[in-house]
Amino acid sequence: MTDVSICLLGPMIVTRAGEPVEIPGRRPRTLLALLALEAGTPVSADLLADRIWGEELPDNPRGSLHTYIGRLRRVLGKEVVRRAAGGYILDLPRACVDALTFIDLLDSIDGLEGPEAYVRLEEAIELWRAEPFDDSAAESLAERTRPWLVDRYLEARERRAQLDIAAGRAAKAVADVRRVVADHPLRESLWVVLLDALESAGRTAEALEAYEEVRARLADELGTDPGAELRSTFVRLLSGDSSAGPEVVAGHAKVPAQRVSEEDLVPRQLPADIAGFSGRQAELRLLDAVTISHDAGWPSVVAVHGIGAVGKTALAVHWARSRTEHFPDGQLFIDLRGYGPGEPLSHAQALTTLLIGLGVDVASVPAEVDAASALLRTTLADRRMLLVLDNARDSAHVRPLLPGSDSLALVTSRSQLRGLATREGARRIALDTLTPAESAAFLEQRLVDRAADEADVRALADRCGHLPLALAVAAERCSRYPDLTLTDLLAELDGETSRLAALEVPLDPISDLRAVFSWSYDSLDEESRRAFRLLGLRPGHEIGMPAMAALFAVDIATSRRLVDKLVDANLVREHRPGRFVLHDLIRDYALELGFAEESDEALLRLVSWYTHSLVAASEVDGRSFRLMTLDPVVAGVTPLSFATSQQARAWGDREWPTMRSAVRLAVRAGLLCPAYQLVNKMFSLSMRHPPAETVPLQELGLDAALRAGQPVDAAYLRNQAGISRARAGDLTRAISEFRAAAEVFREAGTAAGLEMALSNCGQALSMIGSLDEAVAVLEEAYAVADAAGMADRARGSLIGLAEVYVRMERYADAVRLIEEEIGQHRVEVDSSSPRLTLIDALIGLRRFADAETELRLELTQHLEERNRWGEANALVRRAMIERETDRIAQARATLQEVVAILDEVGELDRTALTRERVEELLASVGSSASADRDADAEAAQGLGGGVALRP
Repeated sequence: MTDVSICLLGPMIVTRAGEPVEIPGRRPRTLLALLALEAGTPVSADLLADRIWGEELPDNPRGSLHTYIGRLRRVLGKEVVRRAAGGYILDLPRACVDALTFIDLLDSIDGLEGPEAYVRLEEAIELWRAEPFDDSAAESLAERTRPWLVDRYLEARERRAQLDIAAGRAAKAVADVRRVVADHPLRESLWVVLLDALESAGRTAEALEAYEEVRARLADELGTDPGAELRSTFVRLLSGDSSAGPEVVAGHAKVPAQRVSEEDLVPRQLPADIAGFSGRQAELRLLDAVTISHDAGWPSVVAVHGIGAVGKTALAVHWARSRTEHFPDGQLFIDLRGYGPGEPLSHAQALTTLLIGLGVDVASVPAEVDAASALLRTTLADRRMLLVLDNARDSAHVRPLLPGSDSLALVTSRSQLRGLATREGARRIALDTLTPAESAAFLEQRLVDRAADEADVRALADRCGHLPLALAVAAERCSRYPDLTLTDLLAELDGETSRLAALEVPLDPISDLRAVFSWSYDSLDEESRRAFRLLGLRPGHEIGMPAMAALFAVDIATSRRLVDKLVDANLVREHRPGRFVLHDLIRDYALELGFAEESDEALLRLVSWYTHSLVAASEVDGRSFRLMTLDPVVAGVTPLSFATSQQARAWGDREWPTMRSAVRLAVRAGLLCPAYQLVNKMFSLSMRHPPAETVPLQELGLDAALRAGQPVDAAYLRNQAGISRARAGDLTRAISEFRAAAEVFREAGTAAGLEMALSNCGQALSMIGSLDEAVAVLEEAYAVADAAGMADRARGSLIGLAEVYVRMERYADAVRLIEEEIGQHRVEVDSSSPRLTLIDALIGLRRFADAETELRLELTQHLEERNRWGEANALVRRAMIERETDRIAQARATLQEVVAILDEVGELDRTALTRERVEELLASVGSSASADRDADAEAAQGLGGGVALRP
């Protein structure tokens, strides 16, 4: 049983084992609140980042998120905060979170009456200490979740008061409701309960005074009159007919139904709800929040937008059917046919349909649009109605159909309807695909008659991109063919050239994904259609604006204009500022539309843009070490430039996954030289990623270079693959790669390549203990560079030799070599500063003061560059100095910090630093005995010095 509890209904309180614990920092507290509200359910990392930072995302949101998760784990325990399903989960029962207990209690009351309902209401209300998320929450929690929770709380207070009235405790109800209505004076339903309670207590005069108070407040603050329910209560009070008082049914007070004449016919036009509708809880809560805002006078329009087939209409109808009591004067529904097989409804057609639904004779509908629109608003005046304007083409399509302030228009569209938000103040809700859990539940509900493996269900949901229409088509196919197993369908989806072919519904265009997507594509101009087709090529999950400009062969301004059209049409989504994604099935559709020649040229431009932007990134601080000859920049491409190395590094980390995918696409398209040149220029970036990612990439580049008939270029890539293998701990294979590369360079007479391969080979030999052989190979590397007049590369070889001297415990020789032979010269090769090697040598000589001076410089550099791996390597040295100078507590704290960094970034180079080595050092800290110092030295063996193996 867990010992953690989280209280959100008021200032956040977190306890563990009954003792309060502190969650420092606003964003970690926000993260905990977000996870707590979904306790027991995985929450995606992207959703968490969006809710925590909104549009102000950091350069590396996943890294920052991981840091915050680490803080929560240290406070709550790793078993409570876990990684799960592409995100994180707070592994607690719902009963450990007061807000979830509160909701569960209220949900459990449906259908209950009398004392049992009253007891649960009391339990729920007692959990409420104050409005949540005031003290430390992000705006997203305050805006999205607090209004819904407050509404549920107020509903609970109202219902408890109604039960008090029914049980003859009207005086108690009056006192309770007066306290609440003072804080929420514009909530009409509270006033209705107060008036009922006053009447039941025999205080009719006070009830009439209360009605006048709320009427005046509504008029002064909102410019509106009381709603229908409040007015009906007032009329009953005036008539003195207590027998017509509120009927209590299942704990709810209801105003008696009033007769309506045929002239006042209430339209009920909503289509049938989808059987078994599930999921979409967040969006339903947002729609509820809009209704609460509408009660206060704003907004009168809410727009749900998203890609075709995402379920906008289903959501609108389901929500509208569940909230008919909010719109007692009726609900209208119209399909505007903005996207579909036919022409969109004209304004005149739509207005005529709506007015007929309101009882206006067709002969009385004006022919002119403006006049018909005015008649619609007049007819809706003083009515509280819901108008569902489904499938709108754009903002202009719905503008003449909008009601006045008393009614609410719910618009659905594939367009983002930006104009409605700008001019009419519409509240917009972006509808995304279902979550993995919602998708699985959707399929399980429709496949209830067949046994299905849970893993297969999840896999099918993934193949369908969590798109409701695709899920429905897949489920229908399984139902239609009883012998078709989910495994068979998955194999079919994986085997099809396009998944769209496997999900085809040729006899029903409304259910066929290709047809549904085509209606959005057909709405674009030709220039935007071309951009959409080319975006199907985009490698990786996301792409930035400059990369898209290269793909389209246009400038940034034109690219921004084209992409904006695609975003507005919901064919492309900006999932965080400047980063754009296509749904997988939308991408399949775009690829189907593409032309081979157009696609190959676009992919070549993109790979060229990445390659030469990486060149600019590597040279931002003035260094240049282009060993491999690159193809020139492709026409129509403008590579990026960078002001600082930090900016270049942040860009590279952000684009790393996309570049890896670009290499694979280029090889598949036969663009061998551009592909392997991109791999070569990705090397510096690859050093900040695990070898498990870099080795396959470099092997792909090596194979491309060999297939292209370029042995020298292949040798450069073989050298890089050797470095990655060394980082992974496979030093034997690494040495083999370095030697093979050296032979190619020797035969080709390529001095720079030969020096590089020999230096790396010497370093690797030293790491396996072949120290004398390592010295000989490094001396040969120095001789090659010196003979060729390559002073910078010669210094690079000497750095490697100094590192071997440290391993041989020839500390004085290492210090002399670094201070006299290398000095302060910049080493113009892609290697580290020799400072770490110097620090190791100084520690070996027990010159701790000198070592700390150098270490401060090293740490400052890594902190400025936000290089967490470099910081960890430097901190290990600081801990060793602190240990040797009897600062035991500081040493332990420093090593714990190193462990935290390794938890965050992983083991990027096992030749330099591993968690096991750090934990061995940590275990040895605590005694000043010489034996423990020997243990320190043994644990420190293999810690990388100042040299990185070089590309």
